[in-house]
Amino acid sequence: MAEVTDSTSSKLVTPELFADYIGKTPSAIRKMAAANKLPVIRMKDPANPDGQGEIYIHKGEWDAFADHLVSIAGPEWHAWKDRLMTSGPAIAAKRTQEGKTPRTRGAGRKAA
Repeated sequence: MAEVTDSTSSKLVTPELFADYIGKTPSAIRKMAAANKLPVIRMKDPANPDGQGEIYIHKGEWDAFADHLVSIAGPEWHAWKDRLMTSGPAIAAKRTQEGKTPRTRGAGRKAA
């Protein structure tokens, strides 16, 4: 399956590529497009305006709106960052230096 990357030259992608990009099925993407829930560009052959045509999703608009949502999100949304630990081993080393026993995963739990 093709994969959308940041180096994709076009901001317009097929439903299949967009589905892979956001973790949905192509069918779900087509339903979202039909319900006007996506930034869709519809292309038809000018010689056959009644033909089916193709749809493309503007990935750049999707990404820009996602960035906008983050910029207006309240502090409670950004609080998820406070719950991440990026230095687990360093914490154990610090506890050892302080003379405390390093905690291990599952320590203090009773066996089932």
